[in-house]
Amino acid sequence: MTSAGIVDLATAKPGRTIDNTHFEAIGLTDEWIRRRSGIASRGWLDDDVPLAEVAAEACAPIVSRMADPSSVGALVLVSTSVRQRVPGIAQKVAELAGLPSSVLGFDMNAACCGFVYGLVTGLSLCDAGQAPSVLVCSVEAMSRLVDRTDRQTACLFADGAAAVLLERREEFARFHHVAGSDGSREGLMRETDAGGIHLDGMQVYDRAVRRMSESARYLAEREPAPTVLVGHQANGRILEQVRTFTADLGVPFVNRIAHFGNTSSASVPLAFAEELDSGSLPAEGRLGAVAYGAGEAWGGVSVNYRIPAAR
Repeated sequence: MTSAGIVDLATAKPGRTIDNTHFEAIGLTDEWIRRRSGIASRGWLDDDVPLAEVAAEACAPIVSRMADPSSVGALVLVSTSVRQRVPGIAQKVAELAGLPSSVLGFDMNAACCGFVYGLVTGLSLCDAGQAPSVLVCSVEAMSRLVDRTDRQTACLFADGAAAVLLERREEFARFHHVAGSDGSREGLMRETDAGGIHLDGMQVYDRAVRRMSESARYLAEREPAPTVLVGHQANGRILEQVRTFTADLGVPFVNRIAHFGNTSSASVPLAFAEELDSGSLPAEGRLGAVAYGAGEAWGGVSVNYRIPAAR
């Protein structure tokens, strides 16, 4: 049976690195930030850089490596950070990345769980035969949403983009997914009227650990099981707690937050790319991606990948 999986991957990282000393001005120390979040540095975009250009920077290398870019039937553009309501940015990203005008391009927002939701959507389009291939791109500029004087959130969030190409191949097993949402919990994480992001820290911590651990366990109990688990890079303590709760599964759990920060929906593909590029993961395997985000939304997807060594 031919099933869809990940066949290429590319990222776009901000050129401006913000280390923890930046936050001394609001009374935070490097030691405190590392202990509470696991973050040593993060990337921020310049305020005048359009998100469409950043997303296109991630998509364009994938498009350039394709023998036939017209086979891309859809672009799922995932973001929490897009400020404009009309139009969305998917169409502009498609144009800048060199995709054909026949592409189905649309924006999606499921907060930090957006990449998981985007993957499920893209994989479903491929497996249903509605698109020969699909690009899923997450782009975030979370530094533009936070109140940079807020001691709770200013040091957590970061910017970046990553894209994956999905295609059907004979050697790929079918994907598995689990997802859920609960609108009654929308107050746990939200943008405030005054600007900035409000977090109910303890509840978010507990629910993120539980939901990501449950999603990882669901995926691991289905064949074929993931060969690696990548969780939303929300907070170092959350990641290590999920690692502890899923240790019995015997599947490596990725923590790459130290130099990325919380990039919302882009965190899973950025962490996955870093593992691949560092040689910590083989170029072929099965990814288990799990996430939890505002809304609230949570879920996971298990999918085969085969990434070109030279890209």
